Amino acid sequence: MSGKQVMKQLLRFLFQFKLYLLLALACAILSVALNVYAPLLIGDILDAITSKPLSTTFQLLCYLVVVYLLYSLFQWGMMYFSNKIAFSSSCVLRKQLYEKLSHLPISFYDTNPRGDLISRFVNDIDYISDGFLQGLSTMMSGVTTIVLAIVFMININWIMSIIVILSAPFTYIVASFITKRSQQYFRKNANALGSLNGFSEEMLSGMKTIKAYHYEESANHTFQEMNQTLYEAGVKSQFYGSLANPSTRFVTNFTYALTGAAGAFLALQSMITIGNISSFLMYANLFSKPFTEITGVMTQLQTAMASARRIFTILDMEEERDSGTTFFTPTKGSIEFSHVSFGYDKHKLLMKDINLCIPAGEKVAIVGKTGAGKTTLVNLLLRFYEINQGHIYVDGVDIEQMSKDDLRRSFGVVLQDTYLFEGTIRDNIAYGKPEASDEEIIAAAKKSGAHEFIRRFTQGYDTVLHTNSNHLSSGQKQLLSLTRVLLMNPKILILDEATSNMDTMSEQHVNQAMELLMEGKTSFVIAHRLSTILDADKILVMEHGDIIETGNHEELMKKQGAYYTLFNSQFTS
Repeated sequence: MSGKQVMKQLLRFLFQFKLYLLLALACAILSVALNVYAPLLIGDILDAITSKPLSTTFQLLCYLVVVYLLYSLFQWGMMYFSNKIAFSSSCVLRKQLYEKLSHLPISFYDTNPRGDLISRFVNDIDYISDGFLQGLSTMMSGVTTIVLAIVFMININWIMSIIVILSAPFTYIVASFITKRSQQYFRKNANALGSLNGFSEEMLSGMKTIKAYHYEESANHTFQEMNQTLYEAGVKSQFYGSLANPSTRFVTNFTYALTGAAGAFLALQSMITIGNISSFLMYANLFSKPFTEITGVMTQLQTAMASARRIFTILDMEEERDSGTTFFTPTKGSIEFSHVSFGYDKHKLLMKDINLCIPAGEKVAIVGKTGAGKTTLVNLLLRFYEINQGHIYVDGVDIEQMSKDDLRRSFGVVLQDTYLFEGTIRDNIAYGKPEASDEEIIAAAKKSGAHEFIRRFTQGYDTVLHTNSNHLSSGQKQLLSLTRVLLMNPKILILDEATSNMDTMSEQHVNQAMELLMEGKTSFVIAHRLSTILDADKILVMEHGDIIETGNHEELMKKQGAYYTLFNSQFTS
C-alpha cells in the first residue's frame, strides 16, 4: 500500500467525523484570522504613539486585548474539536479492528504473532490519533495563516512580500527531501516495535518453559537483538526527522534577516513607516512559522502514516468467506466426506480424495503420528479452512450451504489447551449459552462432576477466574470446559486430545465426564493415548493427511497394519 493510498484511506475514514472537522476548521480559520489581524493593530499602535492622541492609542490597545482574547477562545475550540476527533477516531478504529479480526480466517492467526496484533491495537492506533490529528490541526491553522499573511503583507509592501514568498519553495524542498529520506526508517520502526511486542508477549507467556529449559540467556540474546533493531530504526528515524525543523528554520531566519534589511532600506527612502515595518516583520514570522511547525510534526506524521499502513493492511484483508445461506440445525448428527481434498497451499494438497461416512451417534477416534492431519480433519468440519475439492455433509446438507454460525453452534469443542476467560466460573460455563439460568448451569456442573470442586470455593460459581488462572488444576479447567459443552448440548462433539496434559486421577474424572457427554451424540475423539479409545465404534488411522486404515479396535488389530504397530509401540517397554 503506497503512501498516497494510505493518506486517501485515512482521510476517507476521518470524513465520518466531518461535523467535528468543520467545527475545528472554523475555529482554526477564526483564530488564525484574529492572530493575523493583531500585527496590523500593533503597527497602528506604534504609529499612533508618535502621531495620534493618547486616547486613540488606548482604544487600539483595548481592541488588541479583545482580539487576543477571542483568538485564545477559538484556539481552544480548535484544540477541543481536534481532540474530540482523536479520541473518537481511536475508539472507532479499535472497534473496526476488533470486528475485522473476529471475521478473519484462522489461517491469519497461524501466521501473525499475538504481540504484534496487540501492538497494532494499542501503539499504532495511538500514533494515528496523536500524530496525524496533531498534524491535521497544524496543517489547518498553518495553511490559513499562510494565505492571510500573504494578503496582509502584499497590502503593506509588495517588494518585501516577494522576498518572503520566494523563500517558501526552498523551505518546502528542504522539508520534502528530508521527509522522503526518513519515511523508510519510520516504517521500519513501526514494524520493529510490533515484532518486539510479539516476542515479548511470547516470552512472558512461556516463562516457565524458558526457565525449565535454561533458555534465559538465548531468549535474552534474541530480545537484545530485536531491541537493538528497534533502537537503530528509532534513532535513524528520529535523526532524519529532527533535521527538518532546524533546516527549515535556517531558511526562515535567513529570509527574516533579508526582509529586515529591505525594510530598513525602504524606510530610509520614506516608502514605509516604522509601524508598518514592525507589522510586516510579524507577518513574515507568521508566514514562515507554519512551515517550521509543519516540518516539526513531520516526524509524528511519518509515524502515524506507518502505523496507519499497518492498521489498514488488516482492515483491507479479505474476511472469512461464508457462502452458506441455509439456516439449518442438525437434529441427528450424521457426517459424510465425499471426495474431499485439501491443502494449506492450494498447489500442495495435504488430503486427497477423502471418503468417509459416519452415522449419527457414532464414536469416532482419530489417531496417527504428530502432523498426520488429525486436527486438520476436524477443522474442515468446522469450516475453519475451506476444502479445495469435494463435499462435506451434515445430516445430508452440504456444510458450504450452511451459515458458519449455524454450523459451528452444532458442534461442541473441547481442546487440549483449555482456555478460561476473565470472569466468574458462572460466566465461563455459560460462555456458549449466555441466556442459561443458574439451575441449568448447576445441573450441567453436577453432571460433569465440576460442581464438587466449584462449591469448595468461597464465592462458589461467582469465583472470579483470570486468564490462565493458576489456582485451578488441569483437570478442573478441563471439567469446566466439558461443563460448558454439556450446557450447550450440541449434536456433534469434537474432543481434541482433551486429557493429554493430566495425571491419571484427573484423566479418570475427565474421561467419566466425557463418556457422559458423548451419550447419544456423534463424537470425534483425537487421542494420542490409544487406551482411551478402545471402545470407539470407528477408528481412523491417519498418515500424511490420508486415512490409511478404518475399523474398530479388534478389526484393526487383526489387520496387523499401521494401527497394530502404533498400539504395540505404546504398550511395549
